Amino acid sequence: MAGHKYEFFWHNPPQEWSFSHETLVLHADPKTDFWRKTHYGFVRDNGHFWYVNQKGDFEATVKLVAEYRDQYDQAGLMVRLDNENWVKAGVEYVNGVQHASVVVTREFSDWSVKSLETAPTAIWLKMRREHDFLEISYSIDAERFQMLRLAYFPPSVEMQVGIMAAAPEGNGFKALFEKFQLRNL
Repeated sequence: MAGHKYEFFWHNPPQEWSFSHETLVLHADPKTDFWRKTHYGFVRDNGHFWYVNQKGDFEATVKLVAEYRDQYDQAGLMVRLDNENWVKAGVEYVNGVQHASVVVTREFSDWSVKSLETAPTAIWLKMRREHDFLEISYSIDAERFQMLRLAYFPPSVEMQVGIMAAAPEGNGFKALFEKFQLRNL
């Protein structure tokens, strides 16, 4: 986003979205999600993903502010090779509580969550890609980041990196992503 130095593409654009002053605002459409098989037995690949193509090691960061309302409303960062190999990380609203959340998918999805003690107004997310892994961290104050997950991710010459949101159960919600930055390592 910063300075429009990236060329963004949409995978499943939402009906409502805008981009201005380094801020992407979107309204997640109802019945959207990213998930593959595990536990629920279905495949969903209709969530919203605004991405750039990226080669090599990198660090991606973004500030997220969202109006979560319904079960499983989710927003954050995503990396993707294809529909069977991707990772989404951010906040997921589960049983009325915001959770720091990561789903790692390599044909089958797995999910990990950490309840956030307070419902923060904003959260900062960081994904760091090095060699064959992703390190996912979050912060409530933009200064102290806590690692949430270290996960294997297939080495690749190019992948998609960007912002995702989905509303699997509810009527959709509004999310603001500020100052997405992507830097090569």
